[in-house]
Amino acid sequence: MRKQNLKLYAKISKEKKEVIFSGLKFMDFIKCIPNPIENILLLKGNYCGKTIKHGFDLIEGESEIKKLIAESTRGYGDLCFVDYSISDSIEHLSKEQIAELLYLSHMFEPLKSPFFKTLQNEIVYLSHDDGWYCKLYYKKQGLPVSIICNKLLCEIGRIKKSDICMLSADLMAKIEELSVLGVLIEMKVSRTIHPIVTVNLFEVDECANMSFMHDGGGNIIAPKMSFKI
Repeated sequence: MRKQNLKLYAKISKEKKEVIFSGLKFMDFIKCIPNPIENILLLKGNYCGKTIKHGFDLIEGESEIKKLIAESTRGYGDLCFVDYSISDSIEHLSKEQIAELLYLSHMFEPLKSPFFKTLQNEIVYLSHDDGWYCKLYYKKQGLPVSIICNKLLCEIGRIKKSDICMLSADLMAKIEELSVLGVLIEMKVSRTIHPIVTVNLFEVDECANMSFMHDGGGNIIAPKMSFKI
């Protein structure tokens, strides 16, 4: 039987437009991002796209992205990419921009800005060990909270075997509030005929070592808030 409990960590820096995730896989990200990604410029990852430009593998279209998802489930090390608008834009990358992209994938932080006018990218996705650590840079305000809520909705819908359209306003507001400080979201399911999902929210400061996700919460004593669904 598929594991019922879920742990998801997030810490958002609105100033940097950056969020750190743990417990969110690449397949979750693609499924839960509100606006689908159409094109990926792969900065790092053991995958070969159909097209290569400036030494970067390009993954274009839904079917090719699904193939990348299938590869990511094998647990390869780093998976880093930026999205882009149209394929022709890659041709216009300057040497300096190519150097910045390579720096971005190597250091997991931008040399200048994570956003490139030539590519018109909306996000930068930098992950190590799928589901263990992910840093995301984003343009659209509120994107990280949307991803978190969509992930919870998917899991709750799967468990209850019904479509859940929206989380409560209180739960979404608390996720948004705590995610700026660092939030660990723990979802537990009661083993009943009609499952009851309990969502616990813990305040957890930023942590470089994500092992606390798998050790029962470490020094976390009690949740800041609990919701039953």
